[in-house]
Amino acid sequence: HWGLEHDASMQGDANNDMVAHLGSIISLCFQNAVNRQRLSRFNLIDPLTEIGNRRGFEIDISREIDRARREQRPLSLLLLEIDQYADLQRYHGTTTCEYVVRKLAERIASNLRSTDWLARFGEARMAALLPGSGAVLAEEIAERMRRDVEDFHIDDGRGAVMYATLSGGVATWEPVRYPARDMHRLARQLETAAEGALRRALRGSGNAVAVARLGPLII
Repeated sequence: HWGLEHDASMQGDANNDMVAHLGSIISLCFQNAVNRQRLSRFNLIDPLTEIGNRRGFEIDISREIDRARREQRPLSLLLLEIDQYADLQRYHGTTTCEYVVRKLAERIASNLRSTDWLARFGEARMAALLPGSGAVLAEEIAERMRRDVEDFHIDDGRGAVMYATLSGGVATWEPVRYPARDMHRLARQLETAAEGALRRALRGSGNAVAVARLGPLII
């Protein structure tokens, strides 16, 4: 900008070198900014499945709760867990089980809408946020996922086929019926309720879906 106002001052090799040097510094600053953005994005993604991780989920649920409150639309949380994962790991090894998790994450994601969010919580657990979905629709989505995974043939890449089943716990918040003030506490309540439902679904042999009901007393 200074050079444009003082054309004569920008003549000569020394000044040209200075401009080139300044340009390289500015380019380096932009490159560092892009790298920081990429690193931040990678910190929010599970490297195995390339879906969100727990840190990314915390950002997603805060954003979706705030949106649900503004739009007065329901929000459902679905916790999913691969049944008997410890046994799978014991009999097939970590590498094969990680392959199963990756393929199941892809399969589950294919059952979600573009507005839904999927994250991995641990070795065998994932969470799905379903904006605009009430309890009935969320349970239908969970059941569809369960049936789809039950019928899913996983090719291990060596000619063998593996099977896995899935259990799910659903919790739904309806801001019209149950207004909430503390959004951070609400996020924890949603997760706790879905966790309780998942435990019920895992009883016995799993391969089931259970639903939790949020009421005004716990909100």
